[in-house]
Amino acid sequence: MSITEIKKMLSTLIQYEDSTITHVIPGLIELVYSKGTQSFQLTTLVDGHISPYYDINSASEALYIILNPEGL
Repeated sequence: MSITEIKKMLSTLIQYEDSTITHVIPGLIELVYSKGTQSFQLTTLVDGHISPYYDINSASEALYIILNPEGL
């Protein structure tokens, strides 16, 4: 998934902030947008660690790294 596609997906989550939309990659991550904190909540499913990201750029960079580890 490209960084542009990730940013588009994150923008969609903000547009539908009154709904609960959860993106899950089984065994890897869970992503939701929290209207209350105005942040993206990225949960690592292996350990349950939750990382908040308060803007599209930082959230998209984190997701890109997770989804494309071979590109590092």
